[in-house]
Order: sequence, then C-alpha cells, then structure tokens
Amino acid sequence: SYALAWLTVGLRAQGRQHIPRRGPYLLCPNHQSYADVFLMAATLPWRSFRQMFFVGAAEYFQSPVMRFIARALNVIPIDADANLVNAMQMSAEGLRRGRVLVLFPEGERSIDGQVRTFRKGAAILSRHLGVPMVPVAIDGAYTIWPRNLPLNWRAFLPWSGTRARVQFGPPLPAGDGTDYAAQAEALRADVIRMWRALHAARAPSR
Repeated sequence: SYALAWLTVGLRAQGRQHIPRRGPYLLCPNHQSYADVFLMAATLPWRSFRQMFFVGAAEYFQSPVMRFIARALNVIPIDADANLVNAMQMSAEGLRRGRVLVLFPEGERSIDGQVRTFRKGAAILSRHLGVPMVPVAIDGAYTIWPRNLPLNWRAFLPWSGTRARVQFGPPLPAGDGTDYAAQAEALRADVIRMWRALHAARAPSR
C-alpha cells in the first residue's frame, strides 16, 4: 500500500489529480526497475487500482510467488516479443471493457535509470480506441531493484535514504492521425520533463 511504501522507500506521489476518474485510459510510465509495478499499484487511487491491468512478460511469472503477484496486480503474462499482435489484442480488449492499462512504452527496463526510446504501442492503442494516455514519471526505483541485479533489501530500511517518486501528468488525448512515432515522442517528452524535475529534486540527498 501507499502508506507502507511511504514508510519504507520514501514513496511520494504527485499529480494524482490528473488521473481520470474512470477508464478506459492508458497509464504510461518510464520503466526503471522491477519495482515499478508495485510503485504504480501503491500510488493509484482505489477506483483506478480496481480497474488496472498490466500485460507482462510471461518469463517473470513462472514461480508460485510471482504467479500470486500476477493475480493480485492483474498482470496478464504473455510472451509479447514472440506474439506482439496477441499482446496488443489483449490490451485492446481490456480497454474496450473500460479498464485502465498500465503500459511501459519503453518495452523493457532501463539499463542505467535513464529514460529510453518509447515504442509506438501506446500511441496505436490510444488512436484506434480513442482513449487518452496519461504520462507518468518514476524516479528512485532504479536503486531499489535495478535491471540484472537482485533486489536491494537495504533500500527498504527507513534510514537508508531511499526516495521513490511518481508523478502523473495531464492526459494526452487520442491523436487523430497515424504518425504514431510523433505521438510516442510527445508522450516521452512529457515523461522526461517530469522525470528530470524529480531526479533533480532528489539528487542533493545522494
């Protein structure tokens, strides 16, 4: 929950007034670490949490514990790289039912905490289903569980100085054209702007 994350990893959320009161819509955060899913779930209002779903890589949900987590957080495990069309179809079906899709446009976790190039999937879904994209910036999660490294348990100690931040920006309306790359770049620009501000505010304590 938000209270637990507030106490342990110093989680703070900003801009939650920008989250639409009901779906369908896309939440589009940058992807710093494995912890991003939990941070997103902790910061969402209850009405959004109940409607939320993810489409995640099946390889991460093989163990009983991870399968339990997948069910608790409404993660649909799928091999998106091998079956991208099926992943897009399942995402679209959830949105048609009025759900809230959390989609990481980078498609993979950052190797260094920086924001990578955004793929076009979110822009395509937004355009064809007429749903807005909510830009979300995450900072501080990379120190909790970086890519290709084990979970940093020390980050959860109250005196560790960990400060995770999540900021929601104003929704971007569905585009009316097929320049999906431009729409993805506009989304990325909003995320980077918020992420840089969060990162700059957090930097002095390092």
